Amino acid sequence: MLSLTSLKRSLKQTMALVERNIFFETRFKLAFFTNFLGPIIQILMPLIIFGAIFNISVNYQFGYWNSENYMLFMLIAFCIQFLRQIIENFRVLFLREKFWKSLQALLVAPINRYVLLFGFLISEMILISIIFSAFFIIAAIVFPINFFNLLLVFLLFLCSAIIFGSIGLILGILVITREGTLRIFTLGLKILFWLSCFSYPLQIFPAFLQFFILLNPLYYIIDIIRLTWLMGIDANLALTFFTPAHIIILVLFTIFLPIISVYLFNKFYDRYGISGY
Repeated sequence: MLSLTSLKRSLKQTMALVERNIFFETRFKLAFFTNFLGPIIQILMPLIIFGAIFNISVNYQFGYWNSENYMLFMLIAFCIQFLRQIIENFRVLFLREKFWKSLQALLVAPINRYVLLFGFLISEMILISIIFSAFFIIAAIVFPINFFNLLLVFLLFLCSAIIFGSIGLILGILVITREGTLRIFTLGLKILFWLSCFSYPLQIFPAFLQFFILLNPLYYIIDIIRLTWLMGIDANLALTFFTPAHIIILVLFTIFLPIISVYLFNKFYDRYGISGY
């Protein structure tokens, strides 16, 4: 049973990890700020494409994407891309610790692995918070919705960050223990994101690809954010595309993926230790 003393100790350990990671990540200011350019550049092309499409004719529509709301979905895509950086940053973080040979001390220390996960996750969320908040605020100003919907969207982004952090922890343990399988896992992850429609509507893809997209849990996790924001603008249109799968998949992954990632972390570390030096 979790006691008050152990809870306080876990909180202190988490905050210590957060402070440590923020210090190391921000040592080189130029490198830190250039990390934000990648996500921006990746979204510019779909932004240009849809801007051209809807400028040709305002009557074009792809599912619930139209000339009036596509800019909102592009702003959401920017936010998702910054959250997605959490996954890559976890990999870099563990690779750095492995190179410095400081992992042994970190992992042998009496630190709960959930503290490790959320300590790294909180520090990464703090580091991206400024640029993420900028695009979130712009979206809220240009496409205003009521406070409840806005709060709900923010909570959905938070759930997405937890999911991305859990995926990042899995990448981290592969960096430590099975570096040879890392590229395969990374390639699979890139395919999943490509099939998640985070910057394109589902209906723009060929029918055979739509089938695979609808099997991708990341699609529902990202799509529910757009639909929840759209619900504050056009509830009828949003409810037309809203399904129970959106809620079920988001809840299941938010609850169970952190547990699975910590379980895999413990299993891989106990079995393989640190390899690749």
